[in-house]
Amino acid sequence: MPSPEQTKLSSMVISDGGFEAMMRDRPRMRKEKEEHSLAQVTIQLTAAKRTLTIETQCHIQSAHAIQNSCTEKIQEMEQNFERILNKWSLRMEERLVSMQQKVEELTMRFEEEKEAAPQDMESRGKELKEMLNSF
Repeated sequence: MPSPEQTKLSSMVISDGGFEAMMRDRPRMRKEKEEHSLAQVTIQLTAAKRTLTIETQCHIQSAHAIQNSCTEKIQEMEQNFERILNKWSLRMEERLVSMQQKVEELTMRFEEEKEAAPQDMESRGKELKEMLNSF
C-alpha cells in the first residue's frame, strides 16, 4: 500500500494529465516567448537601421551642401583676389607710364640744357667781358 505522500503525488501526476500537459506546453510556451522577443528585437533593429540610413543621408547632404558652399566661397575669393590684383597691376602700369614720361621729359630737358649751357656760358662771358671793358 502506498504512503499518503505517494498517493498524493500519483494523484497529481496521473489524475487528469494536467501535469504532463503542462510539462509538454512549457517548451512550446518558452519557444513562443523567445520568438516574440526575437521579433521585437528584429523590429527594433529594422527601425534602428532605417534611422541610421536617414541620418547617414542627412550627413551626406549636409557634407555636399558644405562642400558646395565652400567651393562658392573659394570662387568668390579667387574672383575678388583677381579683381584686386588687376586693379593693382593697372595702377602700377599707370605709375610706370607716368615715371617713363617724366624720365623722357627730364632726358629731353637735360639734352637741351646740355646744348644750351655752353652757349649761355659763352654769351654770359661775352656780356661780362663787355661790361669789364666798358669800365
